[in-house]
Amino acid sequence: MSMAAVMPMASPSPVQLLKTINACIENGDRLLEEYYDLEFRNPPSSRFYLVMIAQEEFAKAFILFLIKESILHLTPSVLRAINDHVCKQLVGMIMDYMILHWEDIDELKAEIDRDFDAGDQMPNDVGSAMEIFCYEKIGRWEANNWVWDEAPKYDASAQRIAKGKIDSHKQDALYVRVGGDGQIRSTPKIITEDETKSALERANRFKRFMESVLVDKDTCSPRYVKAMNALRILFAQKQGCAPLHPK
Repeated sequence: MSMAAVMPMASPSPVQLLKTINACIENGDRLLEEYYDLEFRNPPSSRFYLVMIAQEEFAKAFILFLIKESILHLTPSVLRAINDHVCKQLVGMIMDYMILHWEDIDELKAEIDRDFDAGDQMPNDVGSAMEIFCYEKIGRWEANNWVWDEAPKYDASAQRIAKGKIDSHKQDALYVRVGGDGQIRSTPKIITEDETKSALERANRFKRFMESVLVDKDTCSPRYVKAMNALRILFAQKQGCAPLHPK
């Protein structure tokens, strides 16, 4: 294991972290404003790309918030996670869980039932996103010469993010994909208005969430408290023991 990968690069002050967090939120907000500059452009692919990047800026702000809360430390591996698209998308999955949101009463009931069924445990998809972020990303960057005794069974939706499927779809909004036979595989026209609006709603949720935790984190939802405790335990365990075995 490289000591440079696990030793903190610096000890940023809470004031400096807060300044950087706010800069990320402001930049995410700027990207959302640019979405509206393109509101009547079709296909909506450029708008989709902008809001996906905005989501990542808000997720970056949350990773910095985890550093501010002493759940993470600013090591080279954590800095790499801050700049890694997949890590920010995994963190977005965690954030979306903490923000209890619903379209109608049936969806709200389903979310309440989900919390009841999970009890003290994290739902499998969110727990998988946490573990992949902690062990498969940051952990492997700190010490890449290890394997699990028994490979974890991660949730399919979290694995899809980890394998870059979401990031690849984000790139589909910009590029013409060319197949091995030279024919068109896809164009930005595959991006739909519905998924673009859904991505916008999600980005706005992330923005409001980050603004709220900075104002008063003690008023956040029970899901926030549960997820933050899970993250704190997970990263403390990673520091305190080696759940992985070297080759």
